[in-house]
Amino acid sequence: MEFVKLVGPAGVFFIMFALGTNLSIDSFTKVFKNPKNFIVGIFCQSIVLPLIGLVIISITSLKPEFQFGVFLLLIMPSAAMSNYATRLANGNVALSISLTSFCALFSFITIPVYLVLFEKFISSYNINLNLLIFSLKTFIFITLPVFIGIFCRKKFPKTFEKYAFTLDRMALILFLLIVLIAIYTEKDNLVGYFEDVGVIMFIILIIIFISASLITQIFIKDIESKRTIRIEALLQNGAMGFIIGSLIFSKIIYLVPIAIYALLQYTFLLFYLGNIQIKNKN
Repeated sequence: MEFVKLVGPAGVFFIMFALGTNLSIDSFTKVFKNPKNFIVGIFCQSIVLPLIGLVIISITSLKPEFQFGVFLLLIMPSAAMSNYATRLANGNVALSISLTSFCALFSFITIPVYLVLFEKFISSYNINLNLLIFSLKTFIFITLPVFIGIFCRKKFPKTFEKYAFTLDRMALILFLLIVLIAIYTEKDNLVGYFEDVGVIMFIILIIIFISASLITQIFIKDIESKRTIRIEALLQNGAMGFIIGSLIFSKIIYLVPIAIYALLQYTFLLFYLGNIQIKNKN
């Protein structure tokens, strides 16, 4: 947990900066020419996922610590990796970048509000969250680096267009390092916790993918945008969840659901991308 507190904020700052360098006015312009896809994506990310968390919390007998971890996971923006995964899936990259960036930019508002609602109306567990200070910290670590990335791309467009893919890969590697090192340092504790919540997290992953697939099948026409929104919903920002959680609590147990999901989501993503490649060949 100490690793997450010391190194995590700087790592997440870079990840969100890299995300910002992918964003341009042209990206938003392309997306808002067909705003329906964007609205469906935001609906899945900001409404459907938290609702899934509430349902799981309501119908299972999870410990309060795990309840918090599940809900925190499902109010996170998509992982920056979703943009890279969308490229691999031949999806709508502009839509992916816009969805991830929009959710990240406003996370300093949405995450604290969701957590306050969670504390007051969903769980009897006392989080003791100072809304103003927490929102400020979230803004500094999550939203500010996205703005800096956007500014740098606007100021030096050729440089950041040239190295966009490199930054994406660096952000992915950093994300995986934060999650995997945090898991490794707490591996002795996590083994027992996995038995308690591992199956639940796998069920959540399946429910998320099925829900996103059904919604996109009904409301989205083009296959590229369908794949994009499904990936955006599937890949949650585990590194950000670790940082946000460590700002509130000092024990790893609260972050166990996030750690488990972070591993499961990429395993599932490989199968999903493999299935797409098989379909493309046929």
